[in-house]
Amino acid sequence: MRPPVVAEYTLSSTEAEHIQSLAESLDVGSVDDERFLTRAAVWAGELPRNLRAFLEDFRATEGSPACRVAGLPVDSERMGPTPVVAGRRRSKAASEIRAELVAVLLSSCLGDVFGWRLQHDGLLIHDLAPRPEHEDTGLGTGSRQHINWHTEDSFHPCRADYVGLLCVRNPAQVPTTIGFLDISLLSDADRRMLAEPVFTFKPDPSYFVSDAEPFPGPDRGSILYGDSADPYLRFDQDYIDLPADVAGVEDAVACLRRAIEVNLIHLSLRSGDFLFLDNRRAVHGRASFQATYVGTERWVKRVNITSDLKRSRHLRGSASDRVIRV
Repeated sequence: MRPPVVAEYTLSSTEAEHIQSLAESLDVGSVDDERFLTRAAVWAGELPRNLRAFLEDFRATEGSPACRVAGLPVDSERMGPTPVVAGRRRSKAASEIRAELVAVLLSSCLGDVFGWRLQHDGLLIHDLAPRPEHEDTGLGTGSRQHINWHTEDSFHPCRADYVGLLCVRNPAQVPTTIGFLDISLLSDADRRMLAEPVFTFKPDPSYFVSDAEPFPGPDRGSILYGDSADPYLRFDQDYIDLPADVAGVEDAVACLRRAIEVNLIHLSLRSGDFLFLDNRRAVHGRASFQATYVGTERWVKRVNITSDLKRSRHLRGSASDRVIRV
């Protein structure tokens, strides 16, 4: 029997209280503190054992392409209104800092948290909340335009192995789209075509900060890679160029889309839900919604997680620095 698209773990009240106490015991003012980050995996060892076992199964067995931990101690009322200002320009309540500490601790069960210098002021945790200036864009801070399913940061060789989405609030029950590739629906010819390194993956506009900042260039590679019988996936339908001189490539990509879209599900996250996506196997997106900017909008915190921090060492300032210069 095929594993569920999203594996589920619901915390008991005792487990939630334990996690809350653990976060409160940490004398840390920000998750971006390098001293905290170097010890996060150690403190993660104090998370409830059954929770750690669940996350380890998700990481090691590659059964479900996504998993959800429900019931985390997220006090959305004390965290205040949904922010309309992103990055370092706003202060955070103690309850919000604790929620971010919890996010990093759970993420550390899967790998190391990292960020991008050109995204969200280089912060390690991104606030995905609607901003008026992005209203009609397909960015995570947009609203009126849906976000097509995609691999996160498909253009970059150091992209996340896992993406975490911690829900602070979602009163309108805006669904997150999750899907995976059913490789059995692709012919051998399509598989071979999609495994050829002839596709150009481009960054999305969130990486464009100003004319003074270098915009990261595209990356050329294959859509499918790894084990040919059960391959990993790299695809963003909005930011990919197909080779013009390769016969049959458009048909192969069309078959790929169909082999993913038959498995799409729509999941409405609740406050205290933490959704983890295997970025090599799952695609994700988000439905459109109407933002009113009254402080009660959908608010999700995004975390990028790598299984191999050393892979990006040449793009970071030091071994302990977690921000990729792009």
